[in-house]
Amino acid sequence: MLASVWLLAAPAFAQSDYFFPKAGEFDPSIPTPQQFLGYEIGSRYTRHDQLVAYFDELAKHSDKIKVQRIGTSYEGRPLLIATITSAQNQQQLESLRRQHVTLADPAQPLSAAGSSPVVVWLGYSVHGNETSSGEAALLTAYYLVANRSPETAQWLQQAVVLVDPAQNPDGRDRAASWHNAYASFPASADPADKEHVEPFPQGRTNHYFTDLNRDWLALTQQDTRPKIAFFHQWYPNVQIDFHEMGKDSTYYFEPSPASMHSPLIPAASYEFNKTLAKYHAQSLDALGSLYYTGENFDNFSPVYGSTYPDFHGAVGVTVEQASSRGRVQESVNGLLTFPFTIRNQVATGLGTVRGAVTERDGLLKLQKEFFQSALKQAGQQPVKSFVFGDAHDPGLTRRLLDLLLQHQITVQPLTSAVTVDGQRFEPGSAYVVPTAQPQFRLVHSIFAETPPIKGDVFYGSTSYAIAPAYGVAFAGSRSRVAGGERVTALPAVQGGVSGGEAGYAYVFDWRDYNASRALYALQAKGLLARAAFQPFTGSTGSGEQNFARGSVVIPVAGQPLSGAALRAAVDEAGRSSGVQIQALASGQSRSGIDLGSDSVKSLRKPAVALVMGEGVSATEIGSAWFLLDQQLQLPASKIDPAQLGKINLDRYTSIVLAGGTYTGVDAAAVAALKRWINAGGSLVTYGTASRWAIEQKLADEVLGQEEQAADSGRRAFGDQRDIAAIERVSGNILSAEVDTSHPLGFGLPRTQLAVNKENGISFKPSRNPFSTVVRIDDSPRVNGYLSETNRSRVAGTAWLLVSPQGQGNVVLFADDPAHRKYWHGTERLLLNAVFFGNLLNPTKPRG
Repeated sequence: MLASVWLLAAPAFAQSDYFFPKAGEFDPSIPTPQQFLGYEIGSRYTRHDQLVAYFDELAKHSDKIKVQRIGTSYEGRPLLIATITSAQNQQQLESLRRQHVTLADPAQPLSAAGSSPVVVWLGYSVHGNETSSGEAALLTAYYLVANRSPETAQWLQQAVVLVDPAQNPDGRDRAASWHNAYASFPASADPADKEHVEPFPQGRTNHYFTDLNRDWLALTQQDTRPKIAFFHQWYPNVQIDFHEMGKDSTYYFEPSPASMHSPLIPAASYEFNKTLAKYHAQSLDALGSLYYTGENFDNFSPVYGSTYPDFHGAVGVTVEQASSRGRVQESVNGLLTFPFTIRNQVATGLGTVRGAVTERDGLLKLQKEFFQSALKQAGQQPVKSFVFGDAHDPGLTRRLLDLLLQHQITVQPLTSAVTVDGQRFEPGSAYVVPTAQPQFRLVHSIFAETPPIKGDVFYGSTSYAIAPAYGVAFAGSRSRVAGGERVTALPAVQGGVSGGEAGYAYVFDWRDYNASRALYALQAKGLLARAAFQPFTGSTGSGEQNFARGSVVIPVAGQPLSGAALRAAVDEAGRSSGVQIQALASGQSRSGIDLGSDSVKSLRKPAVALVMGEGVSATEIGSAWFLLDQQLQLPASKIDPAQLGKINLDRYTSIVLAGGTYTGVDAAAVAALKRWINAGGSLVTYGTASRWAIEQKLADEVLGQEEQAADSGRRAFGDQRDIAAIERVSGNILSAEVDTSHPLGFGLPRTQLAVNKENGISFKPSRNPFSTVVRIDDSPRVNGYLSETNRSRVAGTAWLLVSPQGQGNVVLFADDPAHRKYWHGTERLLLNAVFFGNLLNPTKPRG
């Protein structure tokens, strides 16, 4: 490590010797990264545009590399995949690809793959501030394209190497800007130096502060979806995801502990991790770099870049390098330099290619048998079909269908009405997912409960099931449910006004997930909207229709537009959001309340402030930002915690405080919040922010027990990590009950609700009998792993409360309701808080 300090200012030839020891001759017509960029790799952080330019430069000089732009990040940066293989293979690449993907078809024999190359995917910079991996991508691509050794020629003849040089370009450039801006000459190794200490939100996450390494299954981000589409074009045999960890560690590669293996995955897949590990060890041994294996990191859920391939018959591997977070930093292992971290990543990447080529036959056989065994494993499961869909919520039904199609899962339209597990599903609004299909293991991950796991130590959340988080109706059938022809594309969006020009009002049902988008679109046009706080049945052009609580009423009277112009504006909002809107000729309902009732309440146009800055959980507040931006197209204000006591809060109807530490918010800011709430504002908090709000007397609720009293008994020192893992709450899906008559529960189809439990925060049920909106069941069903101690601690506690304060209120969530941007079931509670925030307090009796 000390020797690599010199390389920060070394000439190009010395750098090549350092990064590629004993590499032999390179093609002089191929520019090195150093020659092209004009600086030595490791002397600064390479911006994303420079990275893109270098890969394009390689493609100009070599017929061994093809660079494709597969998408664009939210900030407009290109997403790349570079395909590196021999010139001969490049000429017949599509033919080789078609041969290779026969491995994913159980009906095809192994021989159908012929002599097709092994496919290796190298994924870099999914976390933008894990600095070494993007630089390693440059050097690895250069080596594969320019090295003239017979070994490298063999690799490229027998392998197709897919390089994703920057999975998270927005986060990468955020980190690059910081590290380069605060670089000193000479470099400072002080861990407290600004170069090493990024401010909120840091570069780990993407534009919306999403951890993209946890988005492979949920596919919420436009950074992720093109990558998944490309993955399914190739089905790689080996996939390496390059990461970094704390500066005082060394280097980690898999295998992971057996306790973190999924029972759904054949043991042979995990055994092959050990085979590939030999090549990683050889590469790092040659450098004398310290490393370890088999101690941590999950391998049982397909949400990560190193586990999604495991669920497709590949060998997925997480590698973790101790991070210099800058050019050089003090560590317990001495000075940790940027070039040193890059060299380890390069060595592991090249070792991966070496191992994949050597073990090609075994890898192809593994993938073929994986998909064949999926059918056998599905046949042993009690559930033969999953059915999902809700006639009242076509928006969310369509969203789940879209997700399944992106994962290449077989889905069929339901052909006849069926009742499964007490739920009724109808043709035209529901779909069937047979479990007997090559993607069985992914189907199970999306719909079913986490299977029992041997061991209790987990790195992350223990359940990532998508269907319960979506909140859409679904059920598993023990018999096969008949379906039609396989769905290959999403049906056309249906939305707009039905019934011509309304004589009295336009109405749409709040149970459709996309109704919130339609409502804000109308409010943004200056139209007045009301919400029905009781159900009613209206007479529409297509007959009587039942409207649930929360249904939106746009009266004809009193609007800034009239006649055809009003209808056109309402129709446009319905079409753009995919929501069916009914034209009503009369305000008198067939049953229930009439449209002029006091129970049809006027809605204010929301103006939302999201508090984000130092101390705030970036991923949590990022989920709220994403929801308002992408779902509602509502331009929320993003304010710093330090601004709370300095700006006029009266312009906001709602202020959102995500989990975090608010000790820096002073007494003046707390007083300003109190005044604003009492004047009619709605403060929305979750997790530790809810605890803070209660401690600051902003809300009158009582916290539940956060931690079990410490066991005073003697324990073995070596067991402390395992004991801590067992005792913590590690991301579970719990069963709860929601009051659907409360404005915060409007639109939810059932009183049963799945909630995410990610932390130790809980509330005692409110003393106000009308204010406990969501309560975890007394004997909650758990999807994931939760110790009996923690299960009993959260049982019967409140998950969502409203604390009225003067004319306003505080809405207290125990956890992030928009968790990781796919918890649409509880996300609706947050949307309701935004739209109905001034209507949550108990109704005062009329005089």
